[in-house]
Amino acid sequence: MRFVQLWSGGAFGADQRWDAHDNVTGNHTREARRIDRPLAGLLKDLRQRGMLDDTLVVFNTEFGRTPFVQSDGDKLGSGRDHNPETFTAWMAGAGLKHGLSYGSSDEVGWKSTFDPVSVYDFHATILHLLGVDHKRLTYYHNGIQHRLTDVHGTVIRKILA
Repeated sequence: MRFVQLWSGGAFGADQRWDAHDNVTGNHTREARRIDRPLAGLLKDLRQRGMLDDTLVVFNTEFGRTPFVQSDGDKLGSGRDHNPETFTAWMAGAGLKHGLSYGSSDEVGWKSTFDPVSVYDFHATILHLLGVDHKRLTYYHNGIQHRLTDVHGTVIRKILA
């Protein structure tokens, strides 16, 4: 297996980042403009070359954003804080159904309410798409066998083609 990781934003101290604790609208709009066409081009190229069926493309983050603005003391800010309870990830290729949306949040994006996906389920599904049984992928540490998905993790079969 070969892996390629592309990174967008996130350089600490730089103006170009997704971590928008201030000016979330400006930061996210700018970052989306920077990556929209290259990502579309990548997917189109993989499809045209017949490689998308054998390539897994994952676009994710480690957390979402709160649905309300962040404040500094008694001053309302223009950014939003981290929200580990609800965030979006998308995947394409490698045996996934096309054009499917799975799971949703409440009406304001605060909590996952319908078909929530745990980190363990996300990892189990990615490993499955890569041909790896997450229950057999173990490593030895401190006298005990561990696995990436711990004792949890279920492959999300509803998104598989």
